Amino acid sequence: MKRLSKIFAVALVITLLLASFTGCSDKTPTTSSDSALTMWAVLNANSASTISSYSDMMLFQELEKRTGVKVEFLHPIAGSTGNEAFMTMLSSSDRPDIMEYTWINYTGGAQQAIDDEVIIALNDYLKDYAPNYYDYMEGEKGKANDYRYKLGCTTEEGNYYAFNGLNIGTTRCFCGIYVRGDKLDEWGMEIPETIDEWTAVFAKAKADGFDKPFTAIPNAVSFKVENNIFNTAYDVGKNFYLEDGKVVFAPFQAGYKDYVAQMAEWTKQGYIDTGFVTNDKATVKGNIVNGISVAAFGWISEVGEITTAVQEKNPNFRLVACPFPTATKGELPRFQDVSGEIHLKGMAISAQCADVESAIKWCDYIYGEEGSALRTFGIEGETYTVEEIDGEKHYVYTDKILKPETSGATSITEALYKHMLPSNSPGLNQHPDYLNGYYTIEAQKVAVDVWNKGVEKARPHMFSGVNYTEDELTEKTDILEIAEDELEVAITDIILGRKSIDAYDDAIEAAKANGYDRVIEINQAAYDRYMAKLDN
Repeated sequence: MKRLSKIFAVALVITLLLASFTGCSDKTPTTSSDSALTMWAVLNANSASTISSYSDMMLFQELEKRTGVKVEFLHPIAGSTGNEAFMTMLSSSDRPDIMEYTWINYTGGAQQAIDDEVIIALNDYLKDYAPNYYDYMEGEKGKANDYRYKLGCTTEEGNYYAFNGLNIGTTRCFCGIYVRGDKLDEWGMEIPETIDEWTAVFAKAKADGFDKPFTAIPNAVSFKVENNIFNTAYDVGKNFYLEDGKVVFAPFQAGYKDYVAQMAEWTKQGYIDTGFVTNDKATVKGNIVNGISVAAFGWISEVGEITTAVQEKNPNFRLVACPFPTATKGELPRFQDVSGEIHLKGMAISAQCADVESAIKWCDYIYGEEGSALRTFGIEGETYTVEEIDGEKHYVYTDKILKPETSGATSITEALYKHMLPSNSPGLNQHPDYLNGYYTIEAQKVAVDVWNKGVEKARPHMFSGVNYTEDELTEKTDILEIAEDELEVAITDIILGRKSIDAYDDAIEAAKANGYDRVIEINQAAYDRYMAKLDN
């Protein structure tokens, strides 16, 4: 408890005067009645445009009817960060019954939250009170997934700490490189797959008046984030990843230097938008819409947004998803973007919960067939219908979602998140019917297919979901606070032409001297403990 008290002291000084909660004025949240449980959660940004509280959401209103459990929601005020508000909430002596948070971010990890008596371990409750969730952890559904869910949802001591989001589908990639398909047709060129083919496309685009042929946000180029672009053609991933069970760091691999050299050469030729250092998504979309760039890194949702916006004026406009680049045309790379088995944000039961069994039953409902349909699709006849397609049952959204203006929303996304939480939250994520309903434009459906072809080949290289000890986390954070930014600046300087590729090796040696080798050791130790849980 000593460590927790120190954290609370800091949190109180920094944030107590800044944060409050909706529906609670400036007071600490409390249970307002003996019959209601309370839950703390950050209101989803997509939901916040149409509702002010989850209490107003169809999902939770119907969930109360079906479970008989009433839950009152407490949200940070608009504009406050989740972490600040979370720490302020924890500093109270009277905490909510259920708390939604990314518990791996708790100082010392989820196990420390249990040890600090902030939340409880769920091991003794799941089999009897959460049979749906238990099935994905320890039952047949868990076994069918090689118990990967269990790995991500337990602490190193084997304690279940929360109800996390579980990815149940095979669609695990939602971003990649896309290009103007109408321009490729005009130029008589195929969708590029190799570096040589991309060079040819960029050269043609530049000659045809595209000022910045390729545009992207910082994540796409940076080694710090696992968004992959042209690095995959050099058989190298991003940041930390796995090679035969060993943690490696991308910039330390020979292929990464080759990738940086290629990016620098393209920048020299005027093919790369040098604004990648500061670009946001709106800038990238604007570059495509306004004919500044012919290709970009982005998400499936952006493909739809841009296509809808431009085709009204230019019916011939067409975006196409490109395969992750490879050295040999037609092959699948070993690396690409892949979502993990779980979403780390989870609903945990407070150590002060007034009714643990009811809270657990309520959380568990959305992991069953009926509850999953409610969370993802809403209420039958209102927001979805059930249709038989090719002999199989499918959920199909109604116009209340597909024509968002009927729900007082401006987009399908807003309409969905006004009524439910279909993805990226606790529950079962990436249901195929959800994706088919969410991505309504043909270019988006093609992107789903193209960007997911290599998922299974890339999955063994994923490094995510591990827990660190408090000492490891402190040491790792202290090292990266200096080493990470220094290496990022050095590599960026090479790509932008401020330094030659000859400076790359010196940058790597400096990164090692700053402690990156030690970070690899820490990551390896955490990963080994992570995998050891399979033996328990």
